[in-house]
Amino acid sequence: MKWNSYFLCAILLLYNIQLVVNTPCKRREAKLKSIIRGKYKNVLNYNMGALISSKQQNGFQVGIYGSCLRDNIYTITGGYGYTSSVLGKSIIFNLQEYYELNTLKIWFWDQTYRFYRLKIYLIYNDVETIIYESNFVQSITTINFPVQAVQSFKVYNLNGNTENTGLHIIKAEAYYKLQKNM
Repeated sequence: MKWNSYFLCAILLLYNIQLVVNTPCKRREAKLKSIIRGKYKNVLNYNMGALISSKQQNGFQVGIYGSCLRDNIYTITGGYGYTSSVLGKSIIFNLQEYYELNTLKIWFWDQTYRFYRLKIYLIYNDVETIIYESNFVQSITTINFPVQAVQSFKVYNLNGNTENTGLHIIKAEAYYKLQKNM
């Protein structure tokens, strides 16, 4: 009986040592995942180093205040507060570095009742993958896609909208959204 209690104590001691050794590794792994995933924050903004690489072919209503990457308070009028693209062109968002993401949220012009026709691509290592295509996009649209590395996003103006041929984006966000397992 005495040996059984010693044996049980030895097993518990070894188990605790294993937990102590593995805990820093798991913390380090969680920290690395957090960095790769943009610390679970929006990576499509100026503070995170994102840029609109298609700026020469896009319109920014009232300069920087028309950029959909800004985080300040939004004032939106017919000629103020959005990034635009003409028919057949794209708005391309480049990230500062590669991130592992699974969610893209875009706020389209919604001051009038209109639907947009577009395709959205995810770009990694110069390979474009369609993550969304629709003829009926309106207002704030959240796109969930499988977790993958992302270098850029491309929003292609397929056929304008129901009011005109333009593509108008007020705000764009991209991040890693934690999934709840139930």
